[in-house]
Amino acid sequence: MKPSRILLTTILATGAVYIAGFVALGSAVPTIESSGEEIVAWFSDNGTRARIYAWTAAFVSLGLAVFGGQVAALLPRPHRYIFLAGVLGFAITAQVQAWFWAGLAFHPQGLDPAAARAIFAITAYWGPLVNGSTTAMAAAVAALGFGVIPVIPRWLAWLSAVFCLEQAIETVTVFGRTGFIAPGGTMNVYLGGAIGFLWVAGVVHWALQRIDTDGQPGR
Repeated sequence: MKPSRILLTTILATGAVYIAGFVALGSAVPTIESSGEEIVAWFSDNGTRARIYAWTAAFVSLGLAVFGGQVAALLPRPHRYIFLAGVLGFAITAQVQAWFWAGLAFHPQGLDPAAARAIFAITAYWGPLVNGSTTAMAAAVAALGFGVIPVIPRWLAWLSAVFCLEQAIETVTVFGRTGFIAPGGTMNVYLGGAIGFLWVAGVVHWALQRIDTDGQPGR
């Protein structure tokens, strides 16, 4: 199979599994604002949903590794290493967050509400902390679009710059407590997620035009 087909198949499957994981959780999931009693009750009633979400996270991490490796091979040094480090940081953060969800779902009935709330808060902070990895990914690509001889097209450079800036601003959610800027809330999941999907689509579109050539970093 051609590398381009592997990349396209991988990113489409990864995106589908990523969305499926959030669909599996449903719309009434606990948030960092939920009480300990509400968290225990949700995991008691929705343990299977939490385990499915954790299961999908394993495949999302696999897909990210393939995506990161294939795209990084098209980038010059040191950008490829910075980009790949960001992708792997994202994948690892997603794994850690997901295994806390699965762990909370194992024996939720015996959980002390205060302990459940503290453990769940750890999962919520994946949002502001994963921004460190996503900014590395975007910055590594954006830097290649400026200068005398740009390696990537200007549109991708500007898209990467916008994504990098948005993700950097999102780090303020580490200080949030409620609403839009709550950790793991709307800003992290929906705003950042939408811009992130658009950026990945742009990177893949660029990569697909070059990945089947001689494998040397292209323009």
